[in-house]
Amino acid sequence: MTASLAFRTDLALRRAEGAEISPSAVGTVVRMRGNPTFRWGNFLLVPAAGDPAMRVAQHAEAFPGAGFTTVGVDDAHAVLDEGEWLSAGFEIERLVVLTTERPVPADAAGVRPLVSDEDWSAEARIALELEDAPDDAHVLFTARRTAERRSAVERGRFVWLGAEVGGEIVATAGVADAGDGVARFQDVQTAVAHRRRGHASALVSAGVRAAATMFGSAVFVLVADREGPAIGLYRRLGFREVETQLQLSRVDAPAGLDG
Repeated sequence: MTASLAFRTDLALRRAEGAEISPSAVGTVVRMRGNPTFRWGNFLLVPAAGDPAMRVAQHAEAFPGAGFTTVGVDDAHAVLDEGEWLSAGFEIERLVVLTTERPVPADAAGVRPLVSDEDWSAEARIALELEDAPDDAHVLFTARRTAERRSAVERGRFVWLGAEVGGEIVATAGVADAGDGVARFQDVQTAVAHRRRGHASALVSAGVRAAATMFGSAVFVLVADREGPAIGLYRRLGFREVETQLQLSRVDAPAGLDG
């Protein structure tokens, strides 16, 4: 059992999508062989941040040639020497983990599960729209992520919902069974032209009901950027902050190059 609710539910998401999760002398190694460029599908989960150089070496040993280093800290209120990690080239993310145990009071009209090729194409299209000028590599990455999600839905591990307007899916969100009565939301996203119209609220409301019905979930988890636009919405819907998730990541220089 992990100490962090965020990472416990993250591992459930990755496992549902086909990841290999194995203990090691470092902590836990999470590996998605079918999507090697997915940074948070191929990472080390460690009990404490430790030394950046040591973690870089450990990640390189587990994921040779990955081109990135990703380290999650399995502590609900983790601390670290930020200056040391920033000097080593890492981005430090402290994400807010929120939960609720109540139905979400929002109108979920127009929300339905994604089922068709067209539905899943819309999910990928919205994801790409939210990126700044995605290149070919990111288009391929997104296609892989969509395929992983659709496969997990078809195996009964996820519910993926879409908000439909005029026959078009304009917002999507996933929710997964994380075990022990806990459900975890994934990627609540809305097409830019359809924001601020209640679609995210509708998806979260419908997702809570779907997870309670299909998985028997009683606790519902969301993870959000503290400075992002969504966290205020989630709080208004009744979610409360319970912990912080610490993620450490950097893009590494190609082999043989400095910097």
